[in-house]
Amino acid sequence: MGQVTGRVFITANGKRLSTKSGATLKFGNVKREMVAADHGTAGYKESTESAGVECTIIHDGNTSLAEIQAIVAGSGSFDTDTGKSFVLSGMVCLEALSLADGEVKVAFGAMDCKEV
Repeated sequence: MGQVTGRVFITANGKRLSTKSGATLKFGNVKREMVAADHGTAGYKESTESAGVECTIIHDGNTSLAEIQAIVAGSGSFDTDTGKSFVLSGMVCLEALSLADGEVKVAFGAMDCKEV
């Protein structure tokens, strides 16, 4: 029985983020959706889904919200404790950041995500 991914380590623009468990990687690529018709399923249609990462950062004296918010055309990685790594290019912070109870929820979009 092999190890299952439990911990992930997120880096944005060369800085390791101190994140809580529960981060999500969106690999991106083609999304398929079934199309229903009166007679049953007609087939499927495709659309493009962007890559990205959603995570919660633990805020401390070394955390710069301004630096995170300013990430545009950045790079990052999503590394797992099972040895799988994903590199994100064209990374951008998607939303205005809010700090509450020592935590900052962050959503990054990316132009591309590659498994390395």
